[in-house]
Amino acid sequence: MLIDFDYFFAQVEEINDPSLKGKPVVVSVYSGRNERSGAVATSNYEARALGIKSGMPLYRALEIGKNRAVFLPIRKDFYQKYSDKIMDIISEYSEKMEIASIDEAYIDIDGNDCKIGIANEIKNRILNETGIKVSIGIGINKVIAKMAAEMAKPNGIKCISADETEKFLNDIKINDIPGIGKVLSKNLNEIGIEYLRDIKNFDVNKIKSILGESKTNYLYELYENKYFSPVEPRVKKNFGRYLTLPENTRDIDKIVPYLKKSIDAAYEKAPGIPQEISVVAIMEDLDIVSRSYTGNAIKRDNSINIALNLLNKIISEDNRNIRRIGVRLSKISKNNTLDDFF
Repeated sequence: MLIDFDYFFAQVEEINDPSLKGKPVVVSVYSGRNERSGAVATSNYEARALGIKSGMPLYRALEIGKNRAVFLPIRKDFYQKYSDKIMDIISEYSEKMEIASIDEAYIDIDGNDCKIGIANEIKNRILNETGIKVSIGIGINKVIAKMAAEMAKPNGIKCISADETEKFLNDIKINDIPGIGKVLSKNLNEIGIEYLRDIKNFDVNKIKSILGESKTNYLYELYENKYFSPVEPRVKKNFGRYLTLPENTRDIDKIVPYLKKSIDAAYEKAPGIPQEISVVAIMEDLDIVSRSYTGNAIKRDNSINIALNLLNKIISEDNRNIRRIGVRLSKISKNNTLDDFF
């Protein structure tokens, strides 16, 4: 069961300011470059009806919502308090709970039926105790539950029963599958893969050339009904830092100082030595591109050269300007001494 908090940030703002009810509300992340620079974090359904959606550049949202929408800066610490209360409620319904994000949580529910009664009870308790409306999806695995929750929005419940699963998977479009973004979906559509069922007619190596091995295996496991990633407590495995550049650019000399700052900040956060480092670029259209390197212990003094090579790969393979640059460290091994770490 996935409990998804509907348009969460904007909904919290509506609860705390009832005058916002019925108005298009847009919660935005401001980059600091200027008052029009940033991106939409979330928007309520009135704002979505105007065409303002999550991830949209702020300047574009401002153009669409001029004199019609209310724009508010993100207050993540404030929203976290609501999230904590809701997570406490959800945790009472299963010993197996996974907090997927500030506004999503999975629970493992025993039995073969849809447990609609439990879903309704969770919804009503959250609404009564916090004022927040949620949508709930139920399925035999986390991916199906997530897709069902999307279908249930707003403020609904959708169950894909075990008997309905085969037909559901057969009819699902590639671009509706969690983890397969717009770019990858478009690339698959171009070779004739529009539905999940279409992968059976293609050479697996052809699909791997587009998705890579991990995501290709994920699609096949999902299609063959063999995907059963367990619900488990979220343990932070990655440590990163992302910085907004003063201007969108492809100029390495302008990007490198921010890349170095990201590396320093990421290593400060990490509790040990990473075995994998990724350079993450948020492009001018807010698409995310990353390249990774895996080795043995990647010490801080070696990381900049590795990161530079990864940055050069991104720039050589993509002709867009970069808006934000960051570094993500993963596969952390606990360090024994500070000398080892630095």
